[in-house]
Amino acid sequence: MRPYAILGLLAVLVALLAGIWLAFGDDITFYVNLFRAHQAGKRFYEQYPHLERDVAFDPEMEPRLDVYSPADGEGHPVLIFVHGGSWKDYDKELFAPVAQKLLPEGMVVVIPDYTLHPDADYAQMTREVAAAIRWTLENAALYGGDPGRVIVSGHSAGAHLSALALLDPRFLEDLGHSSDEVCGWIGLSGPYDIQAEHDYWVAKGSSPEVMLEVMGGQDNFDRASPVSHVRADLPPLLIIHGDEDETVPVEISTAFHQALQAAGAPSTLTLYDGAGHSDYLFAALTDEQARVVRDIAGFVRGCER
Repeated sequence: MRPYAILGLLAVLVALLAGIWLAFGDDITFYVNLFRAHQAGKRFYEQYPHLERDVAFDPEMEPRLDVYSPADGEGHPVLIFVHGGSWKDYDKELFAPVAQKLLPEGMVVVIPDYTLHPDADYAQMTREVAAAIRWTLENAALYGGDPGRVIVSGHSAGAHLSALALLDPRFLEDLGHSSDEVCGWIGLSGPYDIQAEHDYWVAKGSSPEVMLEVMGGQDNFDRASPVSHVRADLPPLLIIHGDEDETVPVEISTAFHQALQAAGAPSTLTLYDGAGHSDYLFAALTDEQARVVRDIAGFVRGCER
């Protein structure tokens, strides 16, 4: 083949790749980051010596949880992290990097699974998250944790489920506990108003079928939304959101924070300039001074009951 023909083919190839990147660049970046997180987490999950894997947190529930403990000491604060994934994806092992980044901050990290769509609706998922909270309150001391300093957290769908488990009293009360026993809550990029999240995607020309199915139809949107259950007698809450999130609009967190404050709840809103839905989590894997790690660790250290 002649040199100019090769150059022509290369030009076409470059143009094609550029077009693919322009069309799908954000998705490609997300999955590249997800793969890197998976690889890092897999190594840590296999090698960390102070990890109790696949703990049954309720005899009547199938999901399990993992407990990561510091190498030594007792009375550590405890962070429960509920993973996201649009209520249908991922598992606890993928989020081992969360524990990897937070263990050096001197805390026990608990990461539970919950049954995913299509095998569960939001109510079952939330009951399972509440059961993981109950188990942690009752067993934290066995792993070097302080049961009086248990903080609940979650990202995306995990932020929605963890907030609902804490704010809607029926979930913990059905298990003999209450939000009074929880030291605090951290929500990252969560859809706390399901109607607003649904409308956002419809306005973008999408049909959020999974959301409709998980919530059991639009009639349940209000009941399934943490914003519908705000009240004054809640532990301190930290809401974190990127102001360029194209999956869950930042306005949902802003409105949730305002509703909490209006109800008299101790809520703090922290916005990350230029951050999207999950990029600030992925960045924390390689950034030794990651803001999200500092913010979570600072909140956990300051949490006292």
